[in-house]
Amino acid sequence: MMGKNQDFESLFNRLKDIVDTMEKDTLSLHENMKNYEEGIKISSELYKILKEAEGKIKIIKDGKERDFKHE
Repeated sequence: MMGKNQDFESLFNRLKDIVDTMEKDTLSLHENMKNYEEGIKISSELYKILKEAEGKIKIIKDGKERDFKHE
């Protein structure tokens, strides 16, 4: 499962693995549901990471010298 310190690349690779496994259509419904749930959690975490990066880029782009604080 996901750890607090996993980076974008490792989360993205895990999500790819889940999708690849589910596309093979060899899992039971229960296993597919577990993978789906994990995939949704990973997708949410990836979205948070991207939004934080977007905020940092905006700060840099605007030339403002301040810390990024996610709301």
